[in-house]
Amino acid sequence: MKRHLNTSYRLVWNHITGTLVVASELARSRGKRAGVAVALSLAAVTSVPALAADTVVQAGETVSGGTLVNHDNQIVFGTANGMTISTGLEYGPDNEANTGGQWIQNGGTANNTTVTGGGLQRVNTGGSVSDTVISAGGGQSLQGQAVNTTLNGGEQWVHEGGIATGTVINEKGWQAIKSGAVATDTVVNTGAEGGPDAENGDTGQTVYGDAVRTTINKNGRQIVAAEGTANTTVVYAGGDQTVHGHALDTTLNGGYQYVHNGGTASGTVVNSDGWQIIKEGGLADFTTVNQKGKLQVNAGGTATNVTLKQGGALVTSTAATVLGSKPSGEFHGGKR
Repeated sequence: MKRHLNTSYRLVWNHITGTLVVASELARSRGKRAGVAVALSLAAVTSVPALAADTVVQAGETVSGGTLVNHDNQIVFGTANGMTISTGLEYGPDNEANTGGQWIQNGGTANNTTVTGGGLQRVNTGGSVSDTVISAGGGQSLQGQAVNTTLNGGEQWVHEGGIATGTVINEKGWQAIKSGAVATDTVVNTGAEGGPDAENGDTGQTVYGDAVRTTINKNGRQIVAAEGTANTTVVYAGGDQTVHGHALDTTLNGGYQYVHNGGTASGTVVNSDGWQIIKEGGLADFTTVNQKGKLQVNAGGTATNVTLKQGGALVTSTAATVLGSKPSGEFHGGKR
């Protein structure tokens, strides 16, 4: 969709005609609106077709191939296969002012889409996509469903009501799971390149909603925000999980779990070369430490119902609270 110097365009649903029409509004530089003067022309209200650069795939229709550039829109109520999207993110990542790109509407589907730098695939409620590949500088905004998305440096923003299944996050890719959104069966291969527990939260997976059955490989990182929950995560050597919210049933197969102030981890299993670190204000409950695994509880941290198996290690401060059992019997340490 073409823009002029100080004008941006947005798609608006016209309930009278039952069509999408184009609305223009004055805009400041960098995408910030000025006085918001939105004016639908009389012609638009009476259902003039979208601009020539815009295409609509109607329900029951299938299109294959093609490229979206230069603010073009493809609005999909039917099925779109094999599209390449190179426009739509002119106002920056996950910005509601963005207008171009591919829009998957209620009942619409898109398969085998390639999103390049500056490209946007927007999946609205009731829409679904599969096998999307997103390169660096491209993004997918998700309120519907996405299956088997691959982030090769690109980004996926899963909004309230959205469900992402089987996303693979490769180097410099980022998946953000917003409040009310769900991601399942994600594979995280990036995020920890800055070192253990580093605050580089713009790659990997960030969870404000719910993440289920995540696999974190070498160099992978999952950050569970204060309002987020991660369930049934497996962390391999070289990967880590940072917990500010809730982590349930994490397995550390050589990977690390950091439980920060206000964070809780329940049911963690620490296997060989795995390491669970409970920081000040963090809480771990029902941790099992197997042979060659390690549990570290810093000053002000708490670990309860710990099971320390033969060959497992416990490192704790005298200012920590640790309660549990080991082969020779129960133990407790630190403040009480």
